[in-house]
Amino acid sequence: MTGFAAAGKRGNTARQIRIALAFFSFAAGGITGGAIGVAWLAIRDTWNLPTASLGILLLAMTSGFLSGSFVSGYFVTRLGMGNTLFACSAVTTLGLLGFALAPGWLPLIVIVALSGTGKGIFGASMNLYFATHFNARLMNWLHACFALGATLGPFAVQLTSSAGYDWRSTWFVLALVQVIVSAAFYSTRTCWHTSSRMDSSIELESPTMLDTLRSPNVLLAMLLLFIFTGIESSAGNWSYTLFSEFRAIERATAATWLGLYWGSFSLGRILYGFIADRLRAESSIRILIMLVVLGGLMFSVRDSMIVSMTGLMLVGLAQAPVTPLFYSMTPGRLGEKHATNAIGFQMSATGLGFSVLPALLGAVADVSSYEILGPFLAASAMLCLLLFNRIARSKKLQPA
Repeated sequence: MTGFAAAGKRGNTARQIRIALAFFSFAAGGITGGAIGVAWLAIRDTWNLPTASLGILLLAMTSGFLSGSFVSGYFVTRLGMGNTLFACSAVTTLGLLGFALAPGWLPLIVIVALSGTGKGIFGASMNLYFATHFNARLMNWLHACFALGATLGPFAVQLTSSAGYDWRSTWFVLALVQVIVSAAFYSTRTCWHTSSRMDSSIELESPTMLDTLRSPNVLLAMLLLFIFTGIESSAGNWSYTLFSEFRAIERATAATWLGLYWGSFSLGRILYGFIADRLRAESSIRILIMLVVLGGLMFSVRDSMIVSMTGLMLVGLAQAPVTPLFYSMTPGRLGEKHATNAIGFQMSATGLGFSVLPALLGAVADVSSYEILGPFLAASAMLCLLLFNRIARSKKLQPA
């Protein structure tokens, strides 16, 4: 009995280490996402770019993220989960360093695209691991760590700026943090398993990507996540510009408000994680999306900064649990074998939405007004609600 108890204790310790490493890696990745929106004006001025060029940067990131996440199932089945996570973490390290050292705008675009590929494979692989091994509570907390990192992103840029350093210094620090993450994944690479059964049978029997795309609701779920992640990114990348350049809010205050947006995003995932296993996922998603609609309408009220800021925080708070819920439900809806490909497809859709919709919004806003951000958030959320109702009618959603 003592031997079994010791083995169980070691297994539980190893499990906790994997969870902690996953949480930390997502938090580190979130800092970059939260920093770009604030650092963009300085990056723009470095090469005298138009404000809307942020969309080009995000599209470059997405081109890599999209391709990486779409083929993540292939890498996991060929290399194994542990080797895939380590390799992608190393690529991310090189990408952060390259971002800091980029000699020009075009090299920066290339670096971001290559780094995005590694991030896409990494994110999809980690989501697959959590969807097959853990419940919705831990999945929400995994994504909450990304949001917590995004919350720190604006403050990281402000801190380096107030200390007299430029935007490149922020990415140097992030690269150093990622070195630690990569070393940790290298040392634990043999401890990660693709299947919840801890064997390789699922890798040998995984269906083709085309088989998964033929499964019911896969394309609808991808479209929903494409739009919904576009809401998250549009609010995170353009609200600072809207506040500071079009509503005459001081930049430091605007950065703080953006940090509060990501903070509410983090809070939403943390709080929902405590109750995730007690609620019906379908009802929760409907209510949360309706709250995003309300938040977008409140954010549109430019005459009251209190109402507008409260609306932005409500958008972050309500939208936060929805994407993790979808990932957690994927194995239950499609089966564990299809989930290997499907989660990668869904991650591709989120990556595409993260960049394409803010880019389109920026192009339209440049010829109209950045005040369209609030109505865009509300209308997009309403469309997501219609898509979700279509999915729910086609096949009842079940938690993983």
